[in-house]
Amino acid sequence: MDQRIAEQNAAQKAADQHTIEITLAKTDADIADSYAVVKELRTHMTDADAYAAQIRRQMEDGYNLALLRIDGEVAGCGGFRVHETLSRGRYMYVEDLVTSPKHRSFGLGDKLFDWLAGQAREKGCAQMEIISGVQRGDAHRFYHRKRMTVKAFQLVLPLT
Repeated sequence: MDQRIAEQNAAQKAADQHTIEITLAKTDADIADSYAVVKELRTHMTDADAYAAQIRRQMEDGYNLALLRIDGEVAGCGGFRVHETLSRGRYMYVEDLVTSPKHRSFGLGDKLFDWLAGQAREKGCAQMEIISGVQRGDAHRFYHRKRMTVKAFQLVLPLT
């Protein structure tokens, strides 16, 4: 555990030497800048133009794409929507959360996650939810470290 704390402190010092900002994607250039990072998570997105068109369609339906930039370069992305349902009340659903491999272990995932949680609070959400593939053990450890709990199973019926 002490080594992990030392590694986190070293990562924080390295991150502190850079300019980090988180903003929402608004322009086509913002969306284009996010493609390489989101593609790390959504590997089926192999066409940048198709990706941009899909992001725009999703934005028309309430999707937001947060961009974490380090020294101007997109290093992390968090796609989310705010919903309200009878079962959950008002909540934020995080659809896509990823940092670029070359920027991992600098605490950027923590910064982006915390920013998203702050946005959820500002928007009056009672909780923040993430669905994560069963194969993503590293992500699950991260989410548990961020005090997320497993609350339900997601069941899927393929229709095509």
